[in-house]
Amino acid sequence: QKGYPPVRPVFWGASDEPAVWGVEDAFFLGDALLVCPIVEEGGRMPTAELRSTRQVTLPKGRWYNFWDDAVIEGEQQVSLEAPLERIPLLVRAGSMIPMEQGKQLILHIYLPVEGSSISSLYSDANDGYGESRLDKFRIVRSQNNLEITWEEQGDYPFPYAGVKLHLHGMKLQQAWVDDAEVACQEQIIECDRLTACAPRNRFHKLRIQGEFADILP
Repeated sequence: QKGYPPVRPVFWGASDEPAVWGVEDAFFLGDALLVCPIVEEGGRMPTAELRSTRQVTLPKGRWYNFWDDAVIEGEQQVSLEAPLERIPLLVRAGSMIPMEQGKQLILHIYLPVEGSSISSLYSDANDGYGESRLDKFRIVRSQNNLEITWEEQGDYPFPYAGVKLHLHGMKLQQAWVDDAEVACQEQIIECDRLTACAPRNRFHKLRIQGEFADILP
């Protein structure tokens, strides 16, 4: 909608952060993902435990390690594990990462530090023409709760048979879908199994209660 490139330099949106202006060995994929590949020989440094790592200068904010959900504060240089089989990858706090598995849509929710954030998912017939849809998700964090509201726009039919939500950075205790309490399995809520979502397999408002990982003792 705005014409922004999907692959962006680290200084994108960080005009007030001189520390990242010269970072050329990492890049953003959209707003949410910070990709930190090894781009030259010798870029991986062995540690005392014989694990390979690389140094990354982070923009401000809070970040989640995509591979293990470790929480990392920004505005500093950090060391990330970089084995041959895995590219170091960070997720900005407050983001929603959509993934598809079969006919199921999996929404990975990474908690905002405070307040709210908005993420969008665009769908069409994969031709760029004709009908389309835009699903907007507003994530609001309060003291011990997380609320997610879903707004649908466009005429293109919802292309998924079910929806699964995977929470990151929160110990899930209870959840309510459109004011009806639902069962939770670890960090996952499956909307296609909830009578509150049937037959649409979607919801208007999801309220979650639990403990945030960044304030656990």
